[in-house]
Amino acid sequence: MTDPNVRQRKLDSGLRVFSEPLAEATSVSLGVWIRAGSRDEEPRVAGISHLMEHMLFKGTPAMNALQVAEAFESIGAQENAATGEEYTVLYARFLPEHLERALDIMADMVQNPTLADLEREREVIVEEIRMYEDRPDQMADEYLSSLIFHNDPLGRPIIGSAETVRGVDHDVLRRFHSSTYNTSNVFVVGAGRLDPEPFERMVSEKFSGLPEGEAFARAARPERPESRFFYKEKESEQYHVSIGSVGIPASSEDRYAMASLNNVLGGGMSSRLFQEVREKRGLAYAVFSYHQGYSDTGASKMYVGSTTGNVEEAVKVIAEQVGRMQEEPVSEEELERTKQQLKSSTLLALESTAARMNRIGRSVINGSELLTPQEISARIEAVTADDIQRLAREHLKPEDMYLAAVGPKELDLGRYFEEN
Repeated sequence: MTDPNVRQRKLDSGLRVFSEPLAEATSVSLGVWIRAGSRDEEPRVAGISHLMEHMLFKGTPAMNALQVAEAFESIGAQENAATGEEYTVLYARFLPEHLERALDIMADMVQNPTLADLEREREVIVEEIRMYEDRPDQMADEYLSSLIFHNDPLGRPIIGSAETVRGVDHDVLRRFHSSTYNTSNVFVVGAGRLDPEPFERMVSEKFSGLPEGEAFARAARPERPESRFFYKEKESEQYHVSIGSVGIPASSEDRYAMASLNNVLGGGMSSRLFQEVREKRGLAYAVFSYHQGYSDTGASKMYVGSTTGNVEEAVKVIAEQVGRMQEEPVSEEELERTKQQLKSSTLLALESTAARMNRIGRSVINGSELLTPQEISARIEAVTADDIQRLAREHLKPEDMYLAAVGPKELDLGRYFEEN
């Protein structure tokens, strides 16, 4: 962690506190992060991290679910929570004078959940799973992850399945909470108009009930599936295709070059995929590419939603553009435009205290260096056309690409990514 404006302190209990004071800010964003996500779960309880996130809002011995909601609203806070493959986070944004009260509420929720209404909340999540099943674009992405990370927890849906979620009872969830929500896995981040020393004292006092414990060990070990291509029949107006390969960790020195590659390939309206697939040929409304970085690996992904009549040509054009990224360096004009887009999108986001808090939390989770805005600009400027071409050759080889499709009839789309 190199940004000198971000302060880190490890309390006597082992709990870590991170703070980024911003004198110009008018708010504080507070996050309680738990280093526990879907990749840390046993298969039989897949989705338990997400279920636990829901249960944080169902009450404590001091507050029932309604009173939790009223407590946040009484200080005008904007609160929420999220679960990913590698983390769970409870967060809120509020005015600076409410920092101590917000810590009271969130510390109580994280340390003392009563797990009330578990049966009802499980069914809420089952409905959420069914909602995702009604989104074929989401399904295509999940099927692609299951190919890239075959037989590895990173390939499972974060939300789990109806069967695994319904299999979590009070005893299982209580054991999960007591073994996971500990000083090795939990850390607190505050960003905005705050004073680090009083903030650290408050965190130390209010999170004193967290037990010690062990952090999860992580090492992705995906296996190559029998087939690199998967099709799911589903009646839909569009044909949804996700294409991808193994990427790089979030902490990689190549992360800005990978961001540049994806920006050139499919990151915006001037990108190659958007121009070639949508603008020039009218084959799809939505087409883009992106990269997902984790602590020890990553995934490079592309998506296109087209009609059954146009999808084969759309995938063919995508394959041609992927090949072009490998065969020839990007132009100076493309490279410069990409650098300006990346710098703007990255640095303008830092005007938000929520983005600042989230940036710190994610860097702790994935082990990436926390750079100053000036260092970020310098890293982006240092990316070369050769860097982009090298990454394309390493990570976009046709024989290492996976494809998942959801549509009304099976089509041989994988043929565009057969080994030459």
